Amino acid sequence: MDRILSYPILFALLLSGCGRLDWRFGPLLRDVVVAPDRISPNADGDTDVTQIRYSLSRSAYVSIFFEDEDGDRFYFRKDRRRSPGSYSVLWGGVMDEPEVEALENGTHEILSQVLEDGRYSWVVQATDDNAVTESVNGTILLEDGDTVMPRLDNFAVVPLVFRPNLDGLRDDWVSVTYDLSKEVENIQVYLLDAENPGTKIHIAEGPNTIEREEPGNHSYKYYGGVDLNAEPPPDGPYLVVGEANDQAGNRVRVTRNLTIEGGGVPRADVVQGEIDWVAVIDGEEFEEVNRVVSVPIGQRLCFSAVVKNEGEVPIRTTGPWPGQEYVVHEDWTNENFTVMAREAAGRNEFWFERGGTFRFGLHFSTAGTVYPFRWAVGGQEDLQLLEFEEESAWYLMPGRSGEVSGCIRFDGPPPGPNVLWWGGLIHEAYGHPNEYIDRITVNVGVD
Repeated sequence: MDRILSYPILFALLLSGCGRLDWRFGPLLRDVVVAPDRISPNADGDTDVTQIRYSLSRSAYVSIFFEDEDGDRFYFRKDRRRSPGSYSVLWGGVMDEPEVEALENGTHEILSQVLEDGRYSWVVQATDDNAVTESVNGTILLEDGDTVMPRLDNFAVVPLVFRPNLDGLRDDWVSVTYDLSKEVENIQVYLLDAENPGTKIHIAEGPNTIEREEPGNHSYKYYGGVDLNAEPPPDGPYLVVGEANDQAGNRVRVTRNLTIEGGGVPRADVVQGEIDWVAVIDGEEFEEVNRVVSVPIGQRLCFSAVVKNEGEVPIRTTGPWPGQEYVVHEDWTNENFTVMAREAAGRNEFWFERGGTFRFGLHFSTAGTVYPFRWAVGGQEDLQLLEFEEESAWYLMPGRSGEVSGCIRFDGPPPGPNVLWWGGLIHEAYGHPNEYIDRITVNVGVD
């Protein structure tokens, strides 16, 4: 009896003499459990998921898949490398098997979706490094699942060629619009470099009348960051991507092609911050004295300055052209630039504020309106006429300078005595890059 009992002990000692006891020669796949076996994947918080548990006795490639009653197979995990040990994962009826539909100017993709209601066979399968395969199977019932995919209908990007340089033309910003079909947990719209897809540039929505996760029409307006004084993405091909997922796990993505060219932050300065002020009285010029210029009624205040494009993109400009003379009437009533320019041009030309246009302006402290006197930042001899599709415009090119000059004739005095005047560089609709340049006092009605 003692002798018989010694055999197992001796066997164990022999094994332990070679090292620690090793049970890896048993079953590869053990303790497989999928519970509960009935779920309703609709994100209502009640039995939305099942738990899949299994153990491996040695390293293996693991697949977990489901088959419907027609024999169609859906992979949850496929050939995932796993080390020995115990594993647990939750499954909510979602399959990550992308479907891609190619469109004329992009794609529509289903990234993941909840399986249709029904009974499915589940299989947990493992294959070790010696090609030994073991599997365990069972069944699970899916019912009342949320299988409705979110859609970004009529996803549109306009224009397809984008020039983010704040010149005010229609290709200056991109609109992204779509109609969201259902409420989602998360949605994002971003720019993806088609040649280097590792970086996402997110695009902010709105403002809209509905929250971004709510169904309905959504719109985005993207300037490439130039409106925030940041450099835009480099020129090149991009994808505009819209991606949405609901709480159940249905997830879609749409893409549209976009080309960026001629992008950059426009930058210009009045050279040395200097304006040459003179009073022109009966044809004779009188320079400022101690930063004061005196102009009799019926005579003119004139100026000249130089504007330089300090940036890397052309800046757009338009008339009135240098040399234009304005008139301050005796009954000055805080006229704005449009009124003053139309009158100065003799009603033969009409000049308006145009968003994105650079102009040089003069302002005075009691004007009542912002820069009522404006001129182009150079003559046409200083500029270049550029054409884009069906429109053209004058531009001061990078590194180039434009000479600006003009006069104001006083048929009456502006409101208030000893009025301060100054120049400014105006980027219409975007602000005043240079302000309060070379301020002086102009005494009108003083000989």
